[in-house]
Amino acid sequence: MGRPELSALEQAIERYAGQQAPIEDVYREFLVARLLLISSPDSPDPVMFNIKDQPKQQIWVCTGKDAVPDFAPGTAPVNGYQILPLLEERNVHIVTSGDVHDLMLIGERAIQHSAPGITDALRTEGTQQPSTWLAVPDRMYREQSREKTPEYGFVGEYWVDESGTVTSKYRPNPGYRPSPVTLGFPQPESRLEKFLHLHATGQVADELLVSVVNQSEFALVVEEGGAAPLFPLGEKRVIVAASGVKYLPDFAKGAAKANTAAIKLLLAEADLVIDLGARHQAHISGTRLLAALESQAEQPGAEQVQPEAQPQAAPAPPRQPAPVKPPDPHERFIGSKPPDPHERFIGSMLAGAMGDALGYAVEFHDIGMIRQNHGDAGLTAPVLRDGVAQISDDTQMMLFTLEGLIRAHVARRINPTDNDPVPEVQHAYQRWFHTQNQPWAQAGGPYARHLQQPDGWLITHPELFSLRAPGNTCMSALAKFAQTHQHANPQFKINDSKGCGGVMRAAPAAVWSNDPAEVFYAAVGTAALTHSHPSGYLSAGVLAVIVHQLIRDVPVRESVRMARDLLLRWRGHEEQLQFLDAAVELAKQGAVTPEEIKDTLGQGWVGEEALAIGLYAVLATDNLRDALLLSVNHSGDSDSTGIVCGNIAGALHGARAVPQEWLASLELRELVETLAKDALVEFSPGPPTDPGWTRRYPAW
Repeated sequence: MGRPELSALEQAIERYAGQQAPIEDVYREFLVARLLLISSPDSPDPVMFNIKDQPKQQIWVCTGKDAVPDFAPGTAPVNGYQILPLLEERNVHIVTSGDVHDLMLIGERAIQHSAPGITDALRTEGTQQPSTWLAVPDRMYREQSREKTPEYGFVGEYWVDESGTVTSKYRPNPGYRPSPVTLGFPQPESRLEKFLHLHATGQVADELLVSVVNQSEFALVVEEGGAAPLFPLGEKRVIVAASGVKYLPDFAKGAAKANTAAIKLLLAEADLVIDLGARHQAHISGTRLLAALESQAEQPGAEQVQPEAQPQAAPAPPRQPAPVKPPDPHERFIGSKPPDPHERFIGSMLAGAMGDALGYAVEFHDIGMIRQNHGDAGLTAPVLRDGVAQISDDTQMMLFTLEGLIRAHVARRINPTDNDPVPEVQHAYQRWFHTQNQPWAQAGGPYARHLQQPDGWLITHPELFSLRAPGNTCMSALAKFAQTHQHANPQFKINDSKGCGGVMRAAPAAVWSNDPAEVFYAAVGTAALTHSHPSGYLSAGVLAVIVHQLIRDVPVRESVRMARDLLLRWRGHEEQLQFLDAAVELAKQGAVTPEEIKDTLGQGWVGEEALAIGLYAVLATDNLRDALLLSVNHSGDSDSTGIVCGNIAGALHGARAVPQEWLASLELRELVETLAKDALVEFSPGPPTDPGWTRRYPAW
């Protein structure tokens, strides 16, 4: 029996061991290799090894399944780039297969090898941005404007000193996703192959790949008689296909040109696997392909489209075995059919606006004044002004966030590699800024160059031009963008604010992607446009992921756990983590007094506190009405804690749970509901393509 084929990394290690190649070759191959990280048994987090006589901890990676040691509690697929942020103070041990020697790489040197070259263009940019970190895009994004490059499209960043010189001080981007170009994928030979590459490297979302597959022809593995066999794969049965003949598996007896319409009957009982064994292999749900096919065939108008029911996300396994406990009222609906994803998202938006309206009436009142004005129980119903429960700037900005995401998705359909919604949301915020008594010529900044007046459907509603105590941080940040045309982000900071103006508008990001990590990034990116402190934008990421999971019928505590796990990947998460855990812990006591809420979780004026109070109110109650009232009856920023609570409670309990007598008086209720339904239409498998839709939500 011959020696098994070595991977490129193992070959580089052998050449280095035989003094036939420098160690630099090993570092280069390590960065792009497909590896298995030795991880915890119940999460993808790495195990940290403390080796005797070694001063630094080690992270262990294996070159293949046959290299994984027996003692490994679990494994997670990674490439070298993905673990670089963990290597500043650690080393990495490579476990190899066969008779290839294991090797330890120095973490700091791995980071140095990953740093992209400092080009003349980068030096020129540095002169314009002294005393800041300057991000460097992945090779695939270098011809694209920095504003259109997604956060995960930046490899890392160099420090620019006070004189504008790009220094050698470098740090990797913890959210970086190496592109197919960087990872050395072959040049794609078809549109389908291109999108398989992009999907495999996290550059495009699941729903876009489904759409492309449904529009493509592929080589279908068939029997000698021409029928497509179903193969067992784990607990599933799959249809096997290839984007091109070269990717047909060895066991294929024959192949036929086909598309998903030709195998429609099989998709009801089997999934589709394309390019089996390739780096860009994709396993696609047959039911999702079938639903998208049927939606595309119908092509209904915007008012008739029903969004696809999102698949239930698998809850994260518990950290340790949990004792048997009574049923949780948050995790089931007894005696009635639970809300579907459609109702949950609309509920999140409506209940958020309702919580905002409740809190806006008492925003600047302490609990003593609230009790004096409304009784010992505090506020128990909306306060009406001119016959309506008025919303604040929180709901206004939530609506413009959602509109920006819709328009970003329309843009993504036009240009599939445009997977970053932040520029479109920035544009939306400048339109909101215009509604706050700001002339469009000044408020629009670079966008005013294209249009004499702001465009789209949302801005045509005069009720949004009401001034409802807009936050100073948001106003000053948007004014600065209008002047400088420079998007703020976690690397390019414009202030040190952790105010709650980022989290209170973040829930719409839940609709952006099926991938919770992408949702977290999108929410962080949109919040960081105005708030540069980690607690100001990480709170937004946590909220959006909790809502994202709840919409998919994931139990509330598992939803919080998912958001918590993603939070841990970000620098500066410690403060937000502390308040998140404090909210979960306080909720175990049920509804406590407003005084205790203040002592434990603060007043809600900053991001981590607003999220904590809103989440606590949901966890401590078993219905939406009580949650909203608990979230606003305290001494603090009641409208922001109310909207956060409503976003979570609405996604948990559904739109049906918002008291109808409250909704009847809610300002802009129809507008909130219509925009939420439009978002579900746009993010469905068959979004509208008619000119009326793009006039309603223009993309440019």
